[in-house]
Amino acid sequence: MAQALLITTLLSIAGLLATSIMGYMASPQHVATHILVALVTVVAGLFSQSMTLFFFIGMGKQLKDKTQGGPDADAVRKATRAMTMRVSPAATYAMVLLMITFIMGGGVASGRTPHWLHISLSIATVAMYGRAYWVELRAMMENANLMEKYLREE
Repeated sequence: MAQALLITTLLSIAGLLATSIMGYMASPQHVATHILVALVTVVAGLFSQSMTLFFFIGMGKQLKDKTQGGPDADAVRKATRAMTMRVSPAATYAMVLLMITFIMGGGVASGRTPHWLHISLSIATVAMYGRAYWVELRAMMENANLMEKYLREE
């Protein structure tokens, strides 16, 4: 599951880059294609980050339930909380910036938002998704170690 979430985040980054390039190079006749690719990318990007948040919530609960009452319960609780506190802001900010960028793209299409703002937001969104990927990758490796230690079949 963790690998699938990381892959969807990478696909979202690729979609963001493709959408940005398409939008920058689009002639007025090809704007509809840019909007369609952007819509698909936004759905995939929101899915990847929201599922990653739910993954850490669910795995944290499962790990805490498994170690409850044991000698490592406090350490596992602290570790899962620390992972969630690192991943949650990165994923949330990435999703918020993605939505703002998409909405501002609608403003560009209607002529009410300047192009430079949408382009700047697009660059910031790609950077934020890259940062979220890095944070999530490190947290998933740490989470895998905890799962191996406490959730393996005995």
